[in-house]
Amino acid sequence: MQRHTPESVANVKRDLPSVLADIASAKAPRLLLLFGDDLQVEESAKAVLDQMVPAEQRGFNFERFDGRSAPWDQIEASLMTPPFFPGKKLLWVENAPYFFSREQKGELGEKILELWRDGKRDDAVKLLIDLLVLEGWSQEQWERLDAAAAKALLALLDADGGEAQGDGEALLAYGKSRDIDLSKRKGSQGHRLINLLDDGLPEWAFLLLTAVQVDRRTRLYKRFEELGAVLNISLERDRSGKISRESLLEFVNQRLRQSGKSVEPQAREMILARAGDDLRGLQQELEKLVLFVGERPAIRAQDVDAIFVDHGEGWIFDLTRALGERDAAGALGQLARLLAQGEHPLRLLGTVASEVRRLFSARQLLDSDLARLWKRGLSYQQFQQTVLPQNPPPLTRNPYADYMCYQRAERFSSADLRGYMEGLFDADLRLKSSAGQPRLVMEKLILHMCLARPRSKKPAPARVVR
Repeated sequence: MQRHTPESVANVKRDLPSVLADIASAKAPRLLLLFGDDLQVEESAKAVLDQMVPAEQRGFNFERFDGRSAPWDQIEASLMTPPFFPGKKLLWVENAPYFFSREQKGELGEKILELWRDGKRDDAVKLLIDLLVLEGWSQEQWERLDAAAAKALLALLDADGGEAQGDGEALLAYGKSRDIDLSKRKGSQGHRLINLLDDGLPEWAFLLLTAVQVDRRTRLYKRFEELGAVLNISLERDRSGKISRESLLEFVNQRLRQSGKSVEPQAREMILARAGDDLRGLQQELEKLVLFVGERPAIRAQDVDAIFVDHGEGWIFDLTRALGERDAAGALGQLARLLAQGEHPLRLLGTVASEVRRLFSARQLLDSDLARLWKRGLSYQQFQQTVLPQNPPPLTRNPYADYMCYQRAERFSSADLRGYMEGLFDADLRLKSSAGQPRLVMEKLILHMCLARPRSKKPAPARVVR
């Protein structure tokens, strides 16, 4: 066995091509931790596999484990067993739990709610289980989850108030509906891995660990970092926690270049506005878009509008659009569809409230700073030329989404939107109490927003009867 020391390893690598080059030249240590965005982690892990083990040898020279459930003894025994064919034997341990710590509870809570809000329900529940194991929960505690324990768990998720509480309660309700067995989940066994690093890996073995979340303060992570065996593939995020516009733009441009397609500026802005935070979903939409345009080299705005699903607001977009058009029948139909899909009423209410707040902000700007610049029917190109140079406060994280928000805000007065906020507050109280059935509360709110008589900015002049 070969012992790895910090002096024998190059500095930490930050990009996949250099890591693959070092693996090919045998300069890299025989282990690697990949963490960050799940899609890019998976793609990078497959690139490492392609580099090390030919496809025809993977039946014997490659094993894949789930770190959340596989006992470390089983993983270590496989490492110590020589491969059947000559060459390297690759062990890929997914969802590696060895880099969690109790100090990371807050970060895990944020990530869990982020996954839930992105519609990745099962991934959110899996990470919730990791948090429970980290906290030392037993199966009996989970099965007997009472109001006090649920409140403590919501506090752990930092979801004990506002919209976050609705997300947290919906997450717990969904988790209770799943077949969760905490006894089968493995906690951190990093001390065993550190022993393995000290003793050295067998000459034939390469250990690949992948994770979505790690705590860089742990002793084990720092040991990997010293060895130059860490590759962080996390995406840059803005202050709101969303993937930054620059990261999304780089991802979109890279995928479209690989497909040999160019994209018109307005079409690119529409893609970014609809992208959301799920790169896997974004990749699928880009693939659909490329197939849709066929042999045509350029992607146009009409193509995006026709085929690209809105993941930024996708799950709620039809409901908010129906509300914006005061289409009561359409909005009630969308509400029924979303509830039937398992969406929590508090989550729906929170998103509708966010939309109303954005519309109210847009309406105020249209009545003040932008009164002379915004004209009904203004095109997006004109918006870029006349409105954006004035640097109005952003309504969303995307200029095109701001433009669409202004268009929707044209249909309302400030008085309308203030009235809607009052209705939202009342609905929030009712949903959090036993004052009514959730569906009826939401239906009443929708009817109020769609059928209430529009309020004028100024009172109509009194008629004079002669």
